[in-house]
Amino acid sequence: MPKHDPTTDHDPTPAPAPDPAVPHSVEAAMHHPQQVRQLLALPAAQRPDWLNKFLGTMTIPPIPDTSTNPLLDIVMANTAHGQKNCTLTFPLAKVLAAAEHAAAADKHKLGYAETEAAPRLWWVKDNGTYLMSNGQDPTDTPDHKHPTAVVHADGWGPGTDARSVLGGDDFRESINLTTPVLEDGTTLLDMLREAAANGATRFLLKATFDDTHMELTYITE
Repeated sequence: MPKHDPTTDHDPTPAPAPDPAVPHSVEAAMHHPQQVRQLLALPAAQRPDWLNKFLGTMTIPPIPDTSTNPLLDIVMANTAHGQKNCTLTFPLAKVLAAAEHAAAADKHKLGYAETEAAPRLWWVKDNGTYLMSNGQDPTDTPDHKHPTAVVHADGWGPGTDARSVLGGDDFRESINLTTPVLEDGTTLLDMLREAAANGATRFLLKATFDDTHMELTYITE
């Protein structure tokens, strides 16, 4: 009786290559509005995981055929309808470099309603979304910032529009580097340094927000 060879049980047909016209992430969806409208018309069970995760509990309004960013239309339509969540990923080494820039600076810029200078990271949404040092470098001008002092979120560099995940308004949030973020007194600067020393490569900024309040959570991995 012939022996069974388990190595012959696989299907030799190669898997089809992904269709480049079908978005596979929130960032890619910005470039394929027609395909996004088609995905939104599907039942939830047939939509890709990234889209269902993005939608969460948001309702889908009528999307006009002329829309150039259906996901932004959904966010704007749901702006007054409860809490939203967003997680941004940054390269840890660059975030630490920006934090060290702020910590080493002799002078620090003040954000809105701040009266006491201190080393901080500013989380900014305008042209993409990014973290930046508030340290005042002697060479800084309105058009120039020390290259280690700014780090964009993965997928949200210059020229991208982060309104689809962060809403319509530009903003700047201050993140203090030297006040405790953990119960044992660990500061964010301590956390970044320790994570980098232990081999972590990513810094995750998780925002939970509504029209009046934003809560930030910091994760390294």
